[in-house]
Amino acid sequence: MKKILGVALLAIMISCSTEKKQEQLAGIQLTISSSIDQEDPLNQEVISTLKKFLQTKNDSFKENEYWLAEDFDTFWFPFQDIYKIEHKGSALYFYQPSLMEIVNTEEEDKKLLKLAFIGHNDTTKENTLKSIYNIVANKTDTGIVLSNPLHYFTRDWEKIYKGSIEYVVSPDREFNEEEAERQLEDVAKICDFFSTDPMPITYYSCVGLEELFQIKGFDYNPIMYWEGGGGLAANLNIVFSGNRSELYTHEIMHLYTSAWYPSNIDLIDEGLATYVGGSRVYSYTWHKKNLRSHIEEYPEIDFSSHLEPYERFFAGETSIPYMVGALVCERTYRLYGKAKLLDLLDGAADVWELLGTVGLTQENFDAELKKELLLAPTLCM
Repeated sequence: MKKILGVALLAIMISCSTEKKQEQLAGIQLTISSSIDQEDPLNQEVISTLKKFLQTKNDSFKENEYWLAEDFDTFWFPFQDIYKIEHKGSALYFYQPSLMEIVNTEEEDKKLLKLAFIGHNDTTKENTLKSIYNIVANKTDTGIVLSNPLHYFTRDWEKIYKGSIEYVVSPDREFNEEEAERQLEDVAKICDFFSTDPMPITYYSCVGLEELFQIKGFDYNPIMYWEGGGGLAANLNIVFSGNRSELYTHEIMHLYTSAWYPSNIDLIDEGLATYVGGSRVYSYTWHKKNLRSHIEEYPEIDFSSHLEPYERFFAGETSIPYMVGALVCERTYRLYGKAKLLDLLDGAADVWELLGTVGLTQENFDAELKKELLLAPTLCM
């Protein structure tokens, strides 16, 4: 797969080019690289459609007349990765789009648009590259329409069906039958837990985070270079795994909780997924033991200060906020049973209001969870 090298240098070259063309697009300034032939009629049509899309993409995630209609059935929110990507805090248009290339593909009716999002700090005079993202431009009888690049980048990947799961497997790895069977066993346990039938799942099995982000459309995103693997669950029953594995119960659990409890609180959602499926390649039991050792060394850590699950606060391979949520779930199941644990997924207007229903307050939270940490794991499945 083609990669973009020298990203920082590329960003500076684009932003400083004296030949670039800027268009005012409702607060968005689209820069078009001088390498693109703007006299070519097809390129002109592609650029025109891209401009109109950029003007409207932040208005709605349910539809967009410049985006392929079928994508909304497949992905629900097909351009989620670049929705409001221009925002930085209160600055709505800090990161501005630059069309770097219009790349030919082996299909005459498809072009690949490479779009960089670059911010400029007027005070420091520094440029910041947020991402480089690929969009597919499709030539149709009615004109150009844009689409999500996932199917294009995985067009040659092997598809393997196991029960309710369709695996789409990277050509750079070998499918693991044993892990796939274990995944089906975990799906059966999840379905029993929620008293439901298996849902169809499409599982993209990648060699790592870099490849995961590449098939999602990124030539550059800082997250794609994090060490330790990982993945995510996407709308309409899609799982992306960067763990070299066919087993990712944590992310599959997210698909079921989002289907049955769409208003859940993130702390509980990530906590239950960790409690049931562990995190990354390690089980919940492993993470609990690892966190226990970490707290013995750093007892001053206050769990009540770490209720934001996406805070990057780790004990080695263990996300402390994820484990805070998981310990809440384990304690709830141990003391109150399954029904009360499911009640937590219903959510509440305030996280402390929700935690209060299981006897946790700001005053006793840290002590109660550290007591739970010392106990042998009580698994709910």
